[in-house]
Amino acid sequence: MPSISIDTFFACALMVSVVVISTALSAGVLTTHINSLQNLTEEEYFRAISKYIVSNCGTPDNWGSNSTVIPDTLGLAKKDSLYPNELDIDKVCRLNGQNTFALTYVDILKAARLKDIAFGASISQLMNISIGLASNHTSADVTTYAFKIHVSKDGTPVATSLHYYTIAKYFLSDAFNSTSNDGTSYIDVEIPNTSNGTASLVVFARANYDPRITACEVYSFGHLSPQPSPNGTFLNMSPLNYTLSINPNRFNMTFERYYAFSYTHQFNLTSISNETYAIPMVLENSPILLVGSGSNSSDYFIEWTSYPQIPLEAGPSFQNSECHAFDYTVTIKNTLYKLTLRFGGISQ
Repeated sequence: MPSISIDTFFACALMVSVVVISTALSAGVLTTHINSLQNLTEEEYFRAISKYIVSNCGTPDNWGSNSTVIPDTLGLAKKDSLYPNELDIDKVCRLNGQNTFALTYVDILKAARLKDIAFGASISQLMNISIGLASNHTSADVTTYAFKIHVSKDGTPVATSLHYYTIAKYFLSDAFNSTSNDGTSYIDVEIPNTSNGTASLVVFARANYDPRITACEVYSFGHLSPQPSPNGTFLNMSPLNYTLSINPNRFNMTFERYYAFSYTHQFNLTSISNETYAIPMVLENSPILLVGSGSNSSDYFIEWTSYPQIPLEAGPSFQNSECHAFDYTVTIKNTLYKLTLRFGGISQ
């Protein structure tokens, strides 16, 4: 997709008819005179901005892959994409406040050319995966855990294919299953008793009717140990440009291993330098889940993030507040997600 300047885009768009007025916007910052423009409503004004953000690369067009560049104009599209509404995986990561290289909220507002107007963006998976621990049984050598998995989309059950991974101390296994038409599956996993500490069940679900609708969820639990600390307690994991940067949040930590999982593939991450790892370029319809494990004194931990770093919530969520919201189904690395852009009202 060619990248044009935001000024040229908005200047040309003002010359077209009201039929395509959703692409019209003045080259300058938003002003309170917007309502004086004939046939241009506040709703159409914000729709124009949101469409620009989704369909253009911004400037510079590769601002996502460079951790130090602050974009001059905000566009999330992938450069040279052949598909509509395809977002750049690294631009998405730089909107996530949990990423070390994230843009500040002020940076986002400036790049979107917004002044005195609140702006928020959220991206989520199209399917929701619910994981519940139903029971467990400990024998002499292993403990068996029974889980109930339910997959839905917009509240409706979805029949899916499942690939799930079980991670514990010096232990890793995987298996396949599926959900029935009511979106439910019951699975058992066995973990050696010698692998006591935090354990995690990683579940990938792929809709039977469209492989691009693939989602992932993680369920962490204490295996013959207390419940684990919340994710992010020990590590800050920041993916960008197919590199995973690790920033420890605690002292005196020993790292065991770093993994990358997708629906089909499993990798041990290769170290590039101290606390930096290469992320494999997986060409399939799936997010990549990045997992790190290790110990801090007596605590064994497993922590994770995803690439792209979703779900994300940038800026205010406008809960219980009026706003203009625009939803898009977008593609990121061959997988479908839901993007919502929100704008506060224009001051009169």
